Amino acid sequence: MRPIVSLELVGNEKLDFDLYDDKGQIVYKKGEALTPGLLIKLCNEIKVFVKEKQEILKHKPIISDQVAKTLVSISKNILKKIYANEKQDLAGCNEATEIIFEEVSNNLEKIDCISQLKIFDEYTFSHTVNVSAMSTALGITLGLYENELKELALGALLHDIGKMLLPKDILNKSAKLDAEEFEIIKSHSLIGYRYILDNINLPDKIAKVALDHQENYDGNGYPNGLKGTEINFYAQITAIADVYDALTSNKVYKRAVDSDKAIDIMLSESIDRFNPYIFSKFMKLVDYKNRRNNAIS
Repeated sequence: MRPIVSLELVGNEKLDFDLYDDKGQIVYKKGEALTPGLLIKLCNEIKVFVKEKQEILKHKPIISDQVAKTLVSISKNILKKIYANEKQDLAGCNEATEIIFEEVSNNLEKIDCISQLKIFDEYTFSHTVNVSAMSTALGITLGLYENELKELALGALLHDIGKMLLPKDILNKSAKLDAEEFEIIKSHSLIGYRYILDNINLPDKIAKVALDHQENYDGNGYPNGLKGTEINFYAQITAIADVYDALTSNKVYKRAVDSDKAIDIMLSESIDRFNPYIFSKFMKLVDYKNRRNNAIS
C-alpha cells in the first residue's frame, strides 16, 4: 500500500477505488461521496493508504532507499514548515540540493533512462525531489556548470511551494474547483516566487523557477504569458521534468503511464509548450530514440 497526503484528494467528488488505514481496514469505499467532513477525517485524523499496482518501471531505480528516505524527509520538512507558516530552514534546502547533485552526477552515466533517478513515496513529497533530480540530469546534458546545476536543483526542488501557501479551504475542497478557485490555484507560481525571495532570501534567478515553470514556450502559459527566451532558463528545464514526473507517477486520482507513453503525450504539446532544443535533449535521456527504432533524430 502507498501512503497518500491531503493534497492528493483535492478537487475529487468521489474516488473509483478504496482507501485504507494503516491496519488495512477500509476507511473509504470507492464511489462514495467525498464530503468535507470525510475529507477532514481522512486528512487530519488517520493515516490513509491506497492499494495499487507497482509503479510502471522498465528500469531499476538507481538511488538507494536510504538516500531516498533522507530526501523525502527533507522535502516533508520544507513543505510542512511552509504549510504551517513556520520559519524556513535554508540548511535543509541546501542539504537536499547537495545530495541530489551528487547522486545525479555520480549515477548519470550508469542509467539507461532518466526515470531511474525517480524515487517513490507520497507523491507530494517525492515529486519535488524527482523534478529536482531530473532537472539536474538535463542540466548536465545541456552543459551547465556546477554552480548553475546546484542553482537549478534548488529552484526545481522549490518550484511548487506556492501551493502550500494557498487557502486551506481551497486546497482541501473535495468538490470540483470553480473558475475563480482555479485562478487562485494558478496563483501558486507568483506566491511561491515571493515566498522564496522574501522568506528564504534566495537569488531572483532561482526564485524565477517557481514563477515561470507554468509558462509555455509559445506564450500561452501563466502567470505572465512569457514567450521563448523571456522564460527563465532553469524554469524551461524544470517544466519538462515537472510534466514527465507527473505523468509517470501514480496519484490518488490518476494512474501512471509508462515512459514511452509520457513522451508521446509530451510530444503532442512540445511545439507549443516546451523549448524544442531542451526537449530533444530530454528525449535522449529517456532513451526514447532507441526504443522508437531511431524514429527521432
